[in-house]
Amino acid sequence: MNEIPITVNICERPYKLMVDPADEPLIREAARKINDGLRVYAQNYAFKDNQDLLSMVALQYTLNSLKNERGLAYRDRDLIDKLRQIDRTLAI
Repeated sequence: MNEIPITVNICERPYKLMVDPADEPLIREAARKINDGLRVYAQNYAFKDNQDLLSMVALQYTLNSLKNERGLAYRDRDLIDKLRQIDRTLAI
């Protein structure tokens, strides 16, 4: 494995990671999105500490991920049904 060391800052804390070079841009983008989400929540909601902000960002991204997973599963089922219909039509 050709992992490289990188440091990303999340919530003003540095995290040193060993990552695949191909994943580096995605990891940096993920950290940027987390920090952007933290800023939005900090500007719009009362909070006691950064744990509150991180929790809300985690909830937001997890919810989006679950919605996307369900949407993909539905589309996969729909696609399989349509392919079966095409297969039956071609078999005639």
